Amino acid sequence: MNWFMKPKILTDEQMAKIHETAIKLLEEKGVVYESEAARALLEKNGAKVDGKIVYIPETLVKDCLAKAPESFVMDAVNHDRAVTIGGPEGGLIIHPAGGEVFIKEADGTRQGYATIQQFCDLQKIYQACKNIDMTGYQPLSPEDVPMDTRGLHCLYETMLYTDKPWLAPMDYQSGEYKRREIGMYEIVFGEDYVKNHYLTWSIVTPESPLVFSEFSCESIMEFAQFNQPVTLVSAPMSGMTGPIHLTGTLVLAVTEVLAGLVLAECVSPGVPFLPSASLTYGNMKLATWECASPDSALMLAGAIQMFKDFYGLPARAQTGVTSSKAVDYQAGFETMQSLLLTALMDVDVTSQSAGSLENLMTISFEKTIIDDEVIARVRRIIDGLRVDEETLSYDLIKEVEHGGSYLMHKSTMKNYKKGWQPAISDWNSYEVWKKKDPDIESRAHTKALEIIGSAKQLLDPSVAKDLASYIKGFEN
Repeated sequence: MNWFMKPKILTDEQMAKIHETAIKLLEEKGVVYESEAARALLEKNGAKVDGKIVYIPETLVKDCLAKAPESFVMDAVNHDRAVTIGGPEGGLIIHPAGGEVFIKEADGTRQGYATIQQFCDLQKIYQACKNIDMTGYQPLSPEDVPMDTRGLHCLYETMLYTDKPWLAPMDYQSGEYKRREIGMYEIVFGEDYVKNHYLTWSIVTPESPLVFSEFSCESIMEFAQFNQPVTLVSAPMSGMTGPIHLTGTLVLAVTEVLAGLVLAECVSPGVPFLPSASLTYGNMKLATWECASPDSALMLAGAIQMFKDFYGLPARAQTGVTSSKAVDYQAGFETMQSLLLTALMDVDVTSQSAGSLENLMTISFEKTIIDDEVIARVRRIIDGLRVDEETLSYDLIKEVEHGGSYLMHKSTMKNYKKGWQPAISDWNSYEVWKKKDPDIESRAHTKALEIIGSAKQLLDPSVAKDLASYIKGFEN
C-alpha cells in the first residue's frame, strides 16, 4: 500500500527509545524460559543463563532480526488461494477468530457448549466469505470431541470443506500435540512438500510479563524445526499483566516479541516469524480488559509500526474487535475503529476481524457474514483513488455542456458496473427496504444458513479417509 503517507503513531526517535528499552530489559532483567532445551540452545548462541532466566545480548537480537524474512507465502491445497504475508507483494490478509468460548445465537441467546458440527459450519462460512483469506484456527472449541484429539478434529473439518490456507488450531497440551497437527499436513501434501513450503503457523503466547512456558517454548521449537512459521502473540493488558502506561505495555510486548524471535531463529535460521499486536487496555473502573478501547487501538498501531517500520518484519494484529455483546451499533463502530486504523497502518494479517463479540469471548455466525462486508469496505478505502489520464476526466468534463449530465455518457455506460457494492447492507429506498427483511442480522442469518446448506466437501475422499484413520490412531 503506497498511495498515501500512512499514519505514524510514533516518531523515529520514539521507536528507537522503545527498542533501546526493550534491549535493556532483555540484557538486564532477562526472560524466563521454562524449557531446559530452549535455555541450552540460547546459551549455545551467546545468551547468559541463570536458572530459568535467560539474558539476551543485543548482538544476538540483531543477528536473529537479520535472518527473519520480510515476507513469506502461505500455500494452500488450492494453490490459487495462496497468500503473501508481508513485503511489497502482500496485502491485507484476514484469518479467522480464535479462542472464543461462547456462540451468539440469532435469537440473542448465548450458548456455552460448542459442537464439532458448529465448528464445521463456521469453516463453510469462512470458505464462502470472499474477504476471509484463511480458514481453520479455533474460533470454537468443540466439547463433543475428546480433548486429546480436539485440535485434530477441528483441522480435519477445515481440510474437508475449505481450500484456502489452513491454520492449525491452538492446542494447549504440548509440543507433541503440535507435531500431530503437522502430521495431518504431511498426509495431504507429503513430507517433502511440508518441509519446503509454508502451510500453517504456530500461535505462541508468552505469559506476560516475560515468561515463556514449557509449552510456548516447545511450540516455537517444534514448528521452527519443521520450517513452519511462528506467530508470536504478546498480549499484555495495561495495568494488569503490563504496565499501567500504554507505552510501557508496548515496550513489554516488543521485548517479548524479540525474545520469541531469538528462540525461533536459533532453532531454524531464516524461519518466518510473524509478531502480533494483541495488546489490550485494562479498564480499572470495571476491572475488565477492553480490546475495543481507543487506547487498545493506539497500542496496536504503535506495535504494527515497530514491527514493520523499525524491525522490517511482517505484522499481525488482533483487530476488528468489539466489546459489544450484540450485533448492534456499538459492535459496528468498534469493529470498524480498530480494523480501519490497523489497515491504514499497513498491517499484513489480522485476527478476530470476523464474527467476534464480547472482548473475544463470543463468536457470531451472523456477525461473521456482516464483517465480511466491513473488511471489503476497508479494503476499498486502502485501495485508494486511481489517478491517470482517464480518471482525471479532462476530455470528459470538457465534452459535457455546462449544467449538463454525465448519466448517459458513454464513459458512464462503460464503467457504471465497476463501483463498489455492499454484500449484506441495504442501499435500497425506504419503500423497497420496508418490503424486504429490514434487519441486517436476520439477513445475515439467512445467508449463513444458505452457505451451510449448499457447502460441498472439497478434499479428495481417499485423503479424507487417511486423515480420519490418522486421528483415530490417537483416540485410544
